[in-house]
Amino acid sequence: MDVMEKAFSIVSALLERVKNEERKNIKKAAKTLAESLKRDGILHIIGAGHSAIIGEELAYRAGGLVPVNPIINTDINVYHGALKSTEMEHLEGYAEVILKSMNVQKEDVVLIVSNSGVNQFPVEAAIKAKSLGCPVIAITSVEYSKSLAPRNKYNKHLFEVADVVIDNKVPRGDAALKIPGFDMKVFPVSTIVVAFIAQTLVAEAIKILVEEEIEPPVFLSAHLPGAQEHNIKVIGKYKSRLKYL
Repeated sequence: MDVMEKAFSIVSALLERVKNEERKNIKKAAKTLAESLKRDGILHIIGAGHSAIIGEELAYRAGGLVPVNPIINTDINVYHGALKSTEMEHLEGYAEVILKSMNVQKEDVVLIVSNSGVNQFPVEAAIKAKSLGCPVIAITSVEYSKSLAPRNKYNKHLFEVADVVIDNKVPRGDAALKIPGFDMKVFPVSTIVVAFIAQTLVAEAIKILVEEEIEPPVFLSAHLPGAQEHNIKVIGKYKSRLKYL
């Protein structure tokens, strides 16, 4: 068995499905984001455990949007206690506190990443963000989520409460590679696939702004000539609202 060939095949197949089956939803999400950016809104990204990685993936990136606020300084990602984060996903009221502490406003967009989409945290985050008047985009595995009963007080799955749902096609349990002679699957694929979705969503939103002759607020690589002056200028407009800066 060639592990690299098999892993590449798995990822390629998932990305192909996303391209063919989720194009409409990604474009819908991009339009939602573009409308927010035109109102000087912020893209807040929230997820529990490894899903929080997508916030870092999009924030402070060369060629990426400036008004991106990764919600990562919480007790619900692996950096602040992996075992604790698993328990925190079930704590009622925590997502609401986080959204309020980030000063999420109605002109903003909240992107919630959760493969299973059944625990209290992502579902509460979606419901509370919507109550603030924010459109909610969810990246989740619909098939995986449907195979699980909701584990939250709302008795809902994330895909049932978000405004725009992008199905990442990730298999139940995330791991996707079977090693002969070993019972458990390995090679979790969600981060690879979701990063592609998230970056594509952002690029589509930027394209919309360009087509409307609106200059997108985009970072220039710090290593390129003129980057410092450009980045200082574009950061200034949003700095007070980007907590991670």
